[in-house]
Amino acid sequence: MGMSKPTYLENLVIHKCKSRSLELDEALGFFNSMISMRPLPSISAFNYLLGAVSKMEHCAFVVSMCKQIMGCSDFQPDIFTMNIWILCLCNLKKVDLGFSVLAMIVKLGLQPDDYTMTTLLIGLSNEGKINKAMGVFRKILENGYPHNQYTFSIILRELCRSRNSRFAVLLLLKMNGNGSFQPDAIYYNTIIDGFCKENRMDKALIIFRDMLDRRIEPDVVTFNSLINGFCSVGQWDLAKELLVDMGNKGISPNVYTLNTLISALCKDGKIQEAIFVFDLMTQRGTRPDVITYTMLIHALYKFGEWRLVRNFFANMIASEILPSVLTFNSMIYILCKEGQSSEAIEILELMSRKGVKPDVVTYNPLIQGLCHSGKWEEATILLNRMMNEGVYPDVVTFNSLINALCKEKRTSEAFTVLELMIQRNVKPNVVTYNCLIYEFCSLGKWTEATTVLNRMMNEGVHLDVVTFNSLINALCKEKRTEEAITMLELMSQRGVKPDIVTYNCLMRGLCNSDKCAEATSLFSRMLNGGVQPDMETLRSLINALYKENKNEEAVSMLELMSQRNVIPDIVTYCFLILGLWSLGNCAEVTSLFSRMLNGVQPDVETLSSLINALCKEKKIEEAITLYKLMIQRDLKPDIVTYSCLIHGLCNSGQCGEATSLLSKMVAEDIVPEVETFNILLDAISKQGTIKKAHEVLKVMDQKGVKPNEFTYRIMIEEVLCLRAVTPNSINVRSKENAKER
Repeated sequence: MGMSKPTYLENLVIHKCKSRSLELDEALGFFNSMISMRPLPSISAFNYLLGAVSKMEHCAFVVSMCKQIMGCSDFQPDIFTMNIWILCLCNLKKVDLGFSVLAMIVKLGLQPDDYTMTTLLIGLSNEGKINKAMGVFRKILENGYPHNQYTFSIILRELCRSRNSRFAVLLLLKMNGNGSFQPDAIYYNTIIDGFCKENRMDKALIIFRDMLDRRIEPDVVTFNSLINGFCSVGQWDLAKELLVDMGNKGISPNVYTLNTLISALCKDGKIQEAIFVFDLMTQRGTRPDVITYTMLIHALYKFGEWRLVRNFFANMIASEILPSVLTFNSMIYILCKEGQSSEAIEILELMSRKGVKPDVVTYNPLIQGLCHSGKWEEATILLNRMMNEGVYPDVVTFNSLINALCKEKRTSEAFTVLELMIQRNVKPNVVTYNCLIYEFCSLGKWTEATTVLNRMMNEGVHLDVVTFNSLINALCKEKRTEEAITMLELMSQRGVKPDIVTYNCLMRGLCNSDKCAEATSLFSRMLNGGVQPDMETLRSLINALYKENKNEEAVSMLELMSQRNVIPDIVTYCFLILGLWSLGNCAEVTSLFSRMLNGVQPDVETLSSLINALCKEKKIEEAITLYKLMIQRDLKPDIVTYSCLIHGLCNSGQCGEATSLLSKMVAEDIVPEVETFNILLDAISKQGTIKKAHEVLKVMDQKGVKPNEFTYRIMIEEVLCLRAVTPNSINVRSKENAKER
C-alpha cells in the first residue's frame, strides 16, 4: 500500500495535522481524496488525519471514516489506527463496540498494546460498568496483556470512586508485592481520598503512614484530602494538626485547602473561624478564588452578618476576581431578601458590565423583590428586559408578577400576564391560579373566581388546600355556609385534606351565622380528621357559645382545648368570665380569673374592656374588684379604665365613690375627658349636692378641660332648679342646700 516516497497530498495532510490548523470540512475533503487514490496513501497519513479529527472531538466522523477505510481491500491498519477507533467509540459511550474492534485487532494479527487495554478500561469506567472493568483487568493480568502504571491507576480510581477503597488497598499491596510497578504519590492519594470520602479516616491514616514508611513524599493533594476528610467528620483538631504538619514539610496550602476549611467551618456554623482562616491564609499568600468568596457570602448572610457580606463582595471586586453567575445571583437574592431592590439592580448592571450573562435565577428574585415592594410597573419593565436578552421567564417569574398585580387589585393586568405566560409556553400551576382565585374572592367577584376554578380544572391543574380555603373563606364571609360545606365535601372527594385554616374559616362563618350547633359538629369532625385546633378555633367556638348563653358548654370547650395544649388568650378568657358573671357563678368566675392570671399576662387595655363590660352589666362590685386586682399586679389603670368605672359608679348612684376615683385619676396625672366630668356632674346634680358639683368644676378648670354645652346645661338646670319648678319644691331644695352648706 502506498509508494516509498510520500506524495504531495500525504505531506500536505501530515503538515496540516501537525500545525493544528486543519478544519473539519478540509479534513473530510482530504479523506475523500485519499481513499479514492490508488495505491492508497501511507497508513501514517491516515493515522495523522484520524487523530486530528479525533482531537477536534468529532468522534462520530472518525468512526465513520474508520468503517470506510476498513472497507478498502488493500488497506492494512496498524495498532495506532485501531486505538484511535477504540478511543472514539469509548468517547461516544459505545465501549461494547470498542471490544468488537479489539476482536478485529486479534483477527488481523495485530498486538494490542497498553494504550488499547487502558482505553477500554476508561470506557467501561465512564459508562459505570465497574464490575466489567474489574473482570477485564483480571484478564489483563492473568493473560499477560500489555498494561502499565496508568492501567493500575484507572482501576484504583474507579474502585475508590465506587466506595470500594478496601479493594483498592488489595491492588496496592499487589503492586508493592510483585515489584513490577512502584506506586507513587498519585496511587496513595487516590486511596487516601477514597477512604476520606467514605468517612473512614482511620483507614486513610493507615495508608498515609504506609506512604511515609515507604519514603513516598506526600504533596498538597494528600493533605487536602485528609484535611477535607477530618473536617467532614468534625475532627477539627486533627485537621489543624495536619495543616501545621503541612507547613512543617514546606508544602504551601493552595486555594483548595482554603476552600476545604472554609466550606467545613461554614457548614458547621463556625463563621468567625472561617473568616480567621481566610485572613490567615491570604496573609500567607494563598489567593482566594470565586468559590471562596461565594461560600463566605452565603454563610455570612445565613448568620445575619449583612455588613460583612457587602465587605467581602467589595473585596472580591477590588481583588479583580470575577464573580460567577452564582456569586452575582447570591448577592442579588440577598439584597432583594433584605428589601434592597435598588442595590440589587445595581448589581445586575455590574454583572452586565463584567460580561456575566444573567439567567432566570438572576431575574426572579429581582422581580419578586420589586413586586413585594409594590413596584409592579418596574417589575414589568424588568420582565421585558429579561425576554429581550433571551432569558426565558419560568413559572416563578410570571407567578411573582401575577401575585403582585392581584394584590394591587389589577386583575385585568394579571390576566394579561397569564395570557403572555401561555404564549411563551410556560404552563400555569396551582400557585398561578390560586393568586387569581384569592383576589377575586376577596373582591367578592364570585363569578370570576368560579371561571378561573373551572379553567384550572379543565387544564388538569390539581387543586390544593389553598385553592379551597380561598373559596370557602369567600363563601363564609357572604354567609353562604351551606355552599361552603358543599365545597368542603368536594375537597374530600378530590383527595385534598382540609387543614386548620379550612376549619377555622368554616367555623367562623357558621358562628357568625348563628349556627353554633353546626360549628360544634364541624369541630368534632375536625378532631376526628386529626387536625389540631388552634387559638382561633377556640375563640370562634367560645364566642358563639357565649352569645347563645351556653356558658357551661363554653367552659367545657376550654377544658377540652387545654387537654390538647391549646392555651387560651386573654380575649377568650374575657368572653367566658363575662358569661359566667351573667349567670351569677361568682365562684367559677374567681377560679377562671385565677386560671387566666396563671396562664396569660393580661394588659391594661384588655382588663379595661372587661371592666367596661361589667359596668354596662351593672356589676360594679366585680368591676371594682378587677380594678383593685390591676393595682395589685402593677398594671397602671389608664383613662379608659377610670372613665368606665366612673360612668358605672354614677349610673348606679355611687357618686361619692365616683368622686374619690376622679381624685385618684387626677392624682396620677390622668386628665379626664369632658364627657367623664359631665357624667359625674349630672349624677351629683341629681342628688342636689351643688357644693360637690362646684368642686368637680374647679378640678375641671384646673386641668384645663373646657366645659361643653352639656356641662352648662347641667349646671343651669341645677341652679335654676329646673328639675322641679313648683314653689314648694324650690323651697324644699333651698332648705336642703342650706343644710348641706
